[in-house]
Amino acid sequence: MPTLEEVHRQIKSLNHKYIFYTKKEIKYLPNIMIEGERIRAITSGFSGSRTVLAVCTNRRLLFLDKGMFFGLRQWQLGLDRIQSIDGNYLLVFGNIRVWDGASPINMNLVLASTIDPFIKETRSAIDEFRRISFQETIGGPQRAAPVDIASQLERLAALKESGHLTEAEFQAQKAKLLAG
Repeated sequence: MPTLEEVHRQIKSLNHKYIFYTKKEIKYLPNIMIEGERIRAITSGFSGSRTVLAVCTNRRLLFLDKGMFFGLRQWQLGLDRIQSIDGNYLLVFGNIRVWDGASPINMNLVLASTIDPFIKETRSAIDEFRRISFQETIGGPQRAAPVDIASQLERLAALKESGHLTEAEFQAQKAKLLAG
């Protein structure tokens, strides 16, 4: 679990951030972040009439609302659950929408200059998370049973069809299976 100082260092190192009126949420981050989790993108906005801090880490997407005097509203999506993330904006502010396949999470009044970098970094985190998970699934060092190439190819094809792999990733993994 990172310290508050480490959280501040990670936030300071980000190129694009908008953390308006979210000191309580930032102060709370060390309580919910786990060992090895690092902040990749951060922004703030409103959900309904409440200020919300959105944090993309290397493991999940967090939304925090610490409340004015007490209470905490927090929700999170594992990077493997995010189906899409998009945003739009006009001159100064816009919104971000995250979809998990069942329901959207909407954040409004996000500073326009942080929307594209936040979305781009979140997509990059999702891709990296899926790539690591996929490599652990098909070829990690813990594998003891012999490889059934046919079933692995079927699994690769299913991952490609479901959108978890691009054509290039599919072809690269297929070539590894067939070569080795």
